[in-house]
Amino acid sequence: MIRKDADLVGEVKANIRGGLGSALDTSLLKAGEMHGVLSLGRVTLEPGATIGEHAHPNTEDLYLILEGHGIGVLNGARFPVGPGDLFLVKAGGNHGLINDSDQPLTFLGLLTRSEEPA
Repeated sequence: MIRKDADLVGEVKANIRGGLGSALDTSLLKAGEMHGVLSLGRVTLEPGATIGEHAHPNTEDLYLILEGHGIGVLNGARFPVGPGDLFLVKAGGNHGLINDSDQPLTFLGLLTRSEEPA
């Protein structure tokens, strides 16, 4: 599979997971295109926009910050994030993201199934 950035189309979404403001969500992979991956997307949060804190009962989600700065939320803890930072919510946890800056914040979000118990 090959995907060119020029061929990708983003979708503007408002109030993601009960958050505030809008974001441009560009799907890079969808369920079934790579084993274990439910989705891979590039998301750009506008200044002041948030992804509401939400639970992951049966999935895991990794956020890798590409550009911009903001506040990550992981299991109730808040911490600054910037380019190159990543955080991972394991199954049973919760997370969110806040763009508290005056610049866009872009990240990759990778959503996977949680591992089945042995």
